[in-house]
Amino acid sequence: EEIKIRNTIDFMKRRTFIRGLGAAVALAPDIGFKPAQAGTANVALTKINRKYLPSADEVQAWHVIKDSKGGPTMTGSPSWQNYMQLLEKEWRGAGVVDIFRNSFPFSRWYTTEFPDDSNWSLDIDGKKIKAASYACNSGKTPEQGVTGGLVIYKEGMAPDELRGKIAIVVKARGAGGSNGSDDYEYLTNPETFPNPLIPRAEEAALSPFPIMGLGAAQQALIKAGAAGALIVMPLSFDALKGVYTFGVPALHDMPSLYIDKDTGAQVLEAANGGKTATLRLISHTEQAEAYQLFGYFPGKDYGTPADQQVLLITHTDGPAISQENGALGILSIVKYFSHIPQAERPRTLMLFYDCRHYMPGAERAFAAQDYAASHPDVYKKVIAAMGIEHLGQIQVKEGEGQPYHRTNLVEMSSVWITNNQNLVDMAVKAVKDNQLPRVQIQCPGRKGIHGGEQGPWYGLGGIANRIHVPGASTMGSMTAYWSTYSRIEYLDSKHFVNQMATMSQICGDLMLADVEAIKPAPAAPGGRGRGRGAADPV
Repeated sequence: EEIKIRNTIDFMKRRTFIRGLGAAVALAPDIGFKPAQAGTANVALTKINRKYLPSADEVQAWHVIKDSKGGPTMTGSPSWQNYMQLLEKEWRGAGVVDIFRNSFPFSRWYTTEFPDDSNWSLDIDGKKIKAASYACNSGKTPEQGVTGGLVIYKEGMAPDELRGKIAIVVKARGAGGSNGSDDYEYLTNPETFPNPLIPRAEEAALSPFPIMGLGAAQQALIKAGAAGALIVMPLSFDALKGVYTFGVPALHDMPSLYIDKDTGAQVLEAANGGKTATLRLISHTEQAEAYQLFGYFPGKDYGTPADQQVLLITHTDGPAISQENGALGILSIVKYFSHIPQAERPRTLMLFYDCRHYMPGAERAFAAQDYAASHPDVYKKVIAAMGIEHLGQIQVKEGEGQPYHRTNLVEMSSVWITNNQNLVDMAVKAVKDNQLPRVQIQCPGRKGIHGGEQGPWYGLGGIANRIHVPGASTMGSMTAYWSTYSRIEYLDSKHFVNQMATMSQICGDLMLADVEAIKPAPAAPGGRGRGRGAADPV
């Protein structure tokens, strides 16, 4: 049975509509939600015309170009430079104006990518042991590697027990993106989830989030003078191969490799037997250029004091085919609205492509380089914000006699919306209108339909809370997409288009909405996001 929204409001039974939007947008009784301008708006602003969206073939072609340099798309790399060239070219072709870069230098760290493990390896007693990946930004060893006795790391160990050793850091299973109480406003296809009360729980068995990296052990091992580290994860080799550490650590000197649970059992046995290991990690660092990319897709008042803007934000760096493809999602939204004449676009779209999400130390390490840090008025015309990330993802499974594999279902995704009933109604309608599968709508700051908390904002869309405007954001749950191994064959272009149809409709609603009618409810909590101390970045 379909899980219903708060108070079991049926949209088809409501009688209050926004007539000026050119479509019947149903709202709760007594809500005075009106368009920003009087008159009849272009119907395509809030009723999606599929002909205006990029086709699945066009989306696939963009991703093929994005992936053509081999990936991953890390800031400053040849793959990232290629991606940015594609994005800027497409922006200009779609009518984006006043494009500019906020550039700054940084030290880029890199090594070979799975399955090429020629620059990273593990030997025990002269026998090569299978490693699933390297730990990024973790320094380097000499060409011959470093050799030391294996020791199982425990918090509080004396430095003498770790000095010169290769420490094994064993990770307990994580919860994925679930907080344990993940209530929501609305959920589609509940029958496809093992536990529809906590739909995000399905990712925990195969997700390395949030247990990647050395964590608190990093500083202890560095201070003690350990020779290197092995991170044993509670995942199979197929689920772990190519994993790229998130939250991304700053550059440090503790060469580390990832080991799957089965290989980890062998390594632990070797440690208990007093064995010696050789860890090898050959990496390179270089001075590189990073830049944030900004542009404006002009509305009818662009360039005048009357101009108002909807901010669209994402990041352009990441390890997998869809970690960083939110930039192509925003491009899809721009392409959609390019079919509507500028005179009929009520508000300007401000576009912000950030580059710091997977840089060493992530956004927090480059806070001073953020354009807004030196230009605090950059968002002064913004009346709403949207974050777009992790699109076109496919569900993966393992177990019950089957190896790790992609299924015929899409990965669960989420839409987050500011605590305002008008906005919740808007989001639910967009999801229904576009028949978006396996998606939950969450409204952090109020109880969900089962009386539980709806969790935090994840993703860059949380910027809405920081700059105190209404917001909406979306992203997939990322189970298979923390890895450099998940490339073009892990993309569902048709699902990508459906997600962008949904978000284009929400964007059109925000372009029209009366600002007073979409203000956040009082005392709504601030957002948090991965990469800035919690989970995905802002």
